[in-house]
Amino acid sequence: MDISKLPVKDIYDLVKEGEIDPLKAVIVLKEIEKKAKEYKSMIDDIALDEITKYGRGGTEIDGYNISSRSSAGRWDFKHISEIQDLEKQLKELKEKHKGAYNQMTRNLTTLGEGGEVIIPANYKHGKEIIVITKNK
Repeated sequence: MDISKLPVKDIYDLVKEGEIDPLKAVIVLKEIEKKAKEYKSMIDDIALDEITKYGRGGTEIDGYNISSRSSAGRWDFKHISEIQDLEKQLKELKEKHKGAYNQMTRNLTTLGEGGEVIIPANYKHGKEIIVITKNK
């Protein structure tokens, strides 16, 4: 299914041509995205049942290859105290270097317990984004 061939004007074009307020367009797209995720979640199990009928190779529909596979597994180390201790130490070390960055922004140098200079972490500022919250 080629969405570009649907008889609907592209929302970007509508915004660009001034036919739709860009802020309203962002709200509409946010709602579409939310509904699409919701519907996809509800349909996924049914679609997985359907794709098993085609075997491991799957099938092709409207120019799309559709198949199934297992998602990546995950390792869990929560029960290994040695790893938990090292992760805690790493978190504390990162906080120390973040603090050194904060001090650097005030033209101060952070020293460790032995008098060594703590190297400030690098900080990458986030970009400006649009935040949408629905009124209750």
